[in-house]
Amino acid sequence: MWSWIDHFYLAASFIFQINFIKMKQEYWINVKHVDNRLVIFLNGEIVWDSGIVHGDPSMDRYIEITQNLNAHPEHMSELIFEGFNDSYTENGNESEFNPWHFNYRVFKRELNGTNEVKECDLLKPYNEKHLSNPNIKAIENSYQIVLKNNEYKVVSNSLSQNFYQ
Repeated sequence: MWSWIDHFYLAASFIFQINFIKMKQEYWINVKHVDNRLVIFLNGEIVWDSGIVHGDPSMDRYIEITQNLNAHPEHMSELIFEGFNDSYTENGNESEFNPWHFNYRVFKRELNGTNEVKECDLLKPYNEKHLSNPNIKAIENSYQIVLKNNEYKVVSNSLSQNFYQ
C-alpha cells in the first residue's frame, strides 16, 4: 500500500521530469555591424539605437526581444530596422558617396533543462554594404511576426534599400 509520502515523491518526480524536458524559448537580435546608424523598433517602440557609428566597426550586440513579443501574443508584431547614412565621408567631402553597412540576425534560442542550447534563424541574416548619397534612410526593413503553434514566426516582410553601388 502506498503512503502519502510515496504519492508525494511520485508527484514531485513527475513534475520535475516535465519541467526538465520543457524548452524555454527566447528571441534575440544579434547586431554585428553598423555604419552609420541603426534603430530597431518592435511594435512602435525603440528596442535599440546604435547612435552614430563611423568606420564600420565589428560589434557583437545582443538584444533580447522575448518580453516585447510576449506583451501582445494575440496580435501581429512588427519588427523594423531603420538604417541611416549621414553626411560624413572618410575624407570629409559631403559631395561624395558615403558607405553604409548593416549586419544583423534575428533568431530563436531554445534552452532545455539540461542547459543544451539550440538556435534557429527567424529570417535570413541581413548583411549589406553599399555606397549611397549622404543624408538618406539607407534601409527600412520591416518584418511581421505572429505566434503560431507556441512559437513566433515571420509571416511577411518588406525590405527597402537606397544605394548607388
